[in-house]
Formats: sequence, structure tokens, C-alpha cells
Amino acid sequence: MSIPRLEFISSYGDQTLNRVRFVVHGSSNATESVSILDEGLRFVEGRPTLSTNIVHAHDWTVNPQKQAQSQGMGAVLGEPGDVMVCAIPPNLHLGYGIFTTAYVDRMLKRVSGAPLRYAAGRKQLSFYKTADTEASRVHVESEVANGYLIDQMPQLLLEPKYVIGRFAPSPVFDSVVTQLDVAVRSMQPLEYERLETSLHELFRPTIAANAAYAASAIHDIIMGTVESVVISRLRMMRWQGLALLGFTFFEGKQPVKIAPVKDLAEQQRRMDELGRTLASSALFTAELGWLKDYVAHELELMRLELEAAELESMPD
Repeated sequence: MSIPRLEFISSYGDQTLNRVRFVVHGSSNATESVSILDEGLRFVEGRPTLSTNIVHAHDWTVNPQKQAQSQGMGAVLGEPGDVMVCAIPPNLHLGYGIFTTAYVDRMLKRVSGAPLRYAAGRKQLSFYKTADTEASRVHVESEVANGYLIDQMPQLLLEPKYVIGRFAPSPVFDSVVTQLDVAVRSMQPLEYERLETSLHELFRPTIAANAAYAASAIHDIIMGTVESVVISRLRMMRWQGLALLGFTFFEGKQPVKIAPVKDLAEQQRRMDELGRTLASSALFTAELGWLKDYVAHELELMRLELEAAELESMPD
């Protein structure tokens, strides 16, 4: 018997988030960058502020206006900001931000909650004061749901010493990030040495002593970007499959469109192609080995959903 309503929690299946040591924050403009360097990163517990995905952080700095509009924020003006690299301090813990859970109602053929933010995955991360970040996330969500505006919640501070460095906007940085993005999306082995060297040359430590963290931070960020892109790709592909089955999608109370796929045959072809890539790709080794099981598990769930839909459509 199928379960009529499923809850999709962003942290579920993400096996390495609790081991992340360095994250990135895309400054919306140059003024914010200077403020972070001088005073630290101010944040509200639970509000998505961080990412392991340098591609996303870079995109925010390149087009903050578009990013702000997509999140329902006001205008963001000024010169492009920097991508800040932050170490996670011992008194803070990294988790998914509030309102990143999606709910699938099979009876109503409706996906509600936050399907787009759920699909965004590690682009929606936040700091929490307690190690049980999921419990904290649920607590903050309940307060907001009961009328406590998140903008009225107390601001916390990531001290400047934990902002270890930055990447300034430049055509060279644009090019390196694009190369990384293209390589990950094709699920081909990365040229780690070249990418790490390129980013190392662009990395600007906040103080000379922080240069010692550069190699470790850059390696971790590349790994985190791969994980982020793959997780998001699988989640969006699953939504596309449900859309083909007639499901409607709502982000909060607003209906949203999911990028269309031609038909079920095309969706099946894409899944088969991804499965073949998974079997042959040398990307999912060593630190990224867990992603191979993640992709295989998600593909199997998608196949089961499509098969169930075919059975339901057959005449009695």
C-alpha cells in the first residue's frame, strides 16, 4: 500500500554535510564584502546564508539582483561582491536552512512546502547554535510559522577571524568556476590539480597566516561543489518526473513551474543515460564514493514512481 503523503527533508541522504569544514558566502555587493572583512558575517539562525557550492556563490555575486528576486528579497545594488570562504567555528554548526522541506501528496498529485528550495540542496545552508541542527531548524520554522518574523530574530556573528579569505570577481575567476561547473555536470573526472592550482592563485587570504588554510579549504570547496551539484540534479530530475505524472508544485502558496521534460519516454532515456554515466564515471571515487550510492538510490525511486504510474493508468 502506497503512502499518500511523503515528507522530503533536505538533510536526508546527505551523508557528508556534518564533516564540512569550509563554506562559501556570496556577497551581494562590494559594501557587504568590506563589512564582512571588517566586522565578520552577521546572520540569523536558520536563514539560508551559506553554501558548499562555489558555483552558486559566484552566481550570486555576478547577478545578485536576479538571486534576490528569486528569494523574494528587495533590490541589491552596487559593485559586485566577493565570494567569502569561511571556516566553521567550534561554537556553530552547519545545517540546512528553514523552509527547505517538500511534501508530496499522492492523492492530490501536489508537491507543496518548498520544492524549489529542497531541490536547491546545499545552496540553502545556515549556521545553528546547537549540534542538533534539524531540531533547531524545526524550532525556528515553528516560530516563523507562528508569526515571529525572521527579520526580527536576533542577529548572530561569525567572527572575522573565521572568514579566512575571499575570491574577488574577475574574468579569470568566472572562467575557472565555469570550467568546474561544466565538468561536474558532465559527471566526468575532474582535473583536481589544475582546478586547485587555479583557485589557489585567485585566493586572497584575509591575513597572511590564513594562507596556510588555502589548500585544504579549496579542496573541500571543490568536493562540496560536486556534492551540491549532483544532489540538486537528482532532486530536480525527480520533480520533473512527478510533473510528467500530472503533479502540481507550490512554493509556499505560490504555484511554480518545473522545467519541462518532453514525455515519460524522454525522462526514462535521461535516467538510463545517467545510470550508464554512473556506472562508467570515475568521478565517484574516494571522498565522493558515497554519491554513487546516492545517485543509484534516487534513480531507483524515480523508476518505481514511473512504473507505479504506468500500472495505475492500465485499464482494469
